[in-house]
Amino acid sequence: MIRIKLPSHEHPLYPVPWVRTCHGCKRDGGYTKDGYRCYECNMFFHKECAELSLVINHPSHPHHPLHFSIVEKQSQPRYCKLCGQTLYLMFYHCLLCEFVVDTACAKNPPPDAIEYPKAHEHSLFLLKGYYNGTCYICEYICFTRLLYQCSQCQLEFHEECAHLPQEITHPCHPKHPVQYLTSEEHHFSDGKCCLCEKKLGRRFYHCSICKFSMDAGCVRDPPPLTILFAKAHEHQLSLMPRIISFNCDACGMKGDRSPYSCQECYFMVHQSCIDLPEIINVNRHEHRLSRRSHLSPGSWECGVCYKNIDWSYGAYSCSICPNYAIHSRCAVRDDVWDFLELKEIPEETQEIQPYKSMHGNLICHFSHEEHYLGLNEGNIISCGGSIRCAACVFPICSHEAFYKCVQCDFILHETCANLPRKKRHVFHSQQFTLIPGGMRHFFCSACSNYSTGFRAKRHVLVAAAGIIHHLLALTVTLR
Repeated sequence: MIRIKLPSHEHPLYPVPWVRTCHGCKRDGGYTKDGYRCYECNMFFHKECAELSLVINHPSHPHHPLHFSIVEKQSQPRYCKLCGQTLYLMFYHCLLCEFVVDTACAKNPPPDAIEYPKAHEHSLFLLKGYYNGTCYICEYICFTRLLYQCSQCQLEFHEECAHLPQEITHPCHPKHPVQYLTSEEHHFSDGKCCLCEKKLGRRFYHCSICKFSMDAGCVRDPPPLTILFAKAHEHQLSLMPRIISFNCDACGMKGDRSPYSCQECYFMVHQSCIDLPEIINVNRHEHRLSRRSHLSPGSWECGVCYKNIDWSYGAYSCSICPNYAIHSRCAVRDDVWDFLELKEIPEETQEIQPYKSMHGNLICHFSHEEHYLGLNEGNIISCGGSIRCAACVFPICSHEAFYKCVQCDFILHETCANLPRKKRHVFHSQQFTLIPGGMRHFFCSACSNYSTGFRAKRHVLVAAAGIIHHLLALTVTLR
């Protein structure tokens, strides 16, 4: 799989066969063939949005070139000079003037009026800077898309929806034309779009002969009829636009509509499973997991939900631990996967040790590098609570081995001194990093108590080292 770096985004992007919501131009609904995905941000981009030129000449501002800009946060909102839309992530601006345009208008400037819309009998006029209305056709409220209004009926339309006819012969249903209906006009099958499975609104397109229904987005931008996407399958896949019961070969789960299938080997896959990552880390296992088209014959148990895995379907497994596997859907859950595709990313093979062994039984621990610590295995210490471990802040009790600083009162349980610097845990999909306490109080997100000991930290989630230490031992047995 190709992993590319483009100036339009800070993280690597990966090709996808289609995009439904673009975070560059903010266009959504339906399918646009070919695009890119950032796994870290869970963002999608149209191919042309991700590959935008850094400098363009635009007819709306012919005197100066426009420069591409990415701004995550703005002190004051800025608005596109052509459509009035608030600028979000990506836009073009003039270095000499205050002229700015969003990427959608840079590609296709919107007309001020639609004189002969197919979806309405009157002319429509652009509402500049107004986005909180509901499109009459698709019934979708979107704060980042242009609306056109009929001055006589006061109805509002997206530009793309305004061009949809009342009846159309659609490539996903070529046998019969589909007609624009409302739910009051016809009793449809299950209330979902036959292509994308989204819930149908009050208005949709329908074939009464086949009971085939589509929402306006899929009529406007249908899924591609064929795709060649090696990440999903080695052969060309064809869309089966119909209600059909099947088992997805990528995840083993049932589906009921419009899968992609291979005519050569009868492979069938959910649309949502076509873009499953190939190599990932999960918070239930220390090693990388690779996506397999099937497991070896035998009895398998999922490492996340602990239910059986049908070995004949796709799953994730560990190349180091031969008996460890996870359901495809369990592996990419938000609370399990860290959203990183690790294909073509070298693995860190050397673990960062918490201390360096010095001469004798002395160590130099990362949390107390100014002095050496000596191992004490034989001394009996009172459990009165006056001597506490700097990591877990629990008392050093009788017959517990510990490390003590040879020059000051710093002390660690032997087990706490061996806590790994980095650790994956079920508390968060991202990896934790162990940080010395420094005698400052912090709130532990795991036990909801305050502590001054070591903490395992990732973003806003902080867990006390004492809690992590005990839970690491429980993780193996708890299900």
